Amino acid sequence: MTVRLPKDENVRIANSEDIARIMRKILLRQNRLHRKKEYFWTIGLSTTNDIEYIELLTIGTLNQNSLDPVEVFNFAVSKKCKKLILCHNHPSGDVTPSKSDKMLTEKIHKGAVTLNINLLDHIIICDSEEYYSMRSNNLV
Repeated sequence: MTVRLPKDENVRIANSEDIARIMRKILLRQNRLHRKKEYFWTIGLSTTNDIEYIELLTIGTLNQNSLDPVEVFNFAVSKKCKKLILCHNHPSGDVTPSKSDKMLTEKIHKGAVTLNINLLDHIIICDSEEYYSMRSNNLV
């Protein structure tokens, strides 16, 4: 499902903090009950770092999300996006990546290399201002 960018946000992305802020606003559109589930999005960027699309791939449960890496690239390939950012939330409020988060990121990174797509980051957000950038922590 394609997600609309918040009206007060610029489409040009400068860093991971920009994506975390935008995605938190999108998450906070959900009512409090729905925010207790894990959401997983992909964000496709143009070569000039403008947001081409934000796609909600899955809505999981309280502490897990089932995602086939093929789904991550479906929209990116059809839109011919060469840059991709992954984002998901942790309803617990702890933005530390789990072992499965790291494994999924590595799988997706391998697919991105094969498709000549630059996986820029995988960002974990929560309701608060906190976020975790796998790129900043050398995990991407």
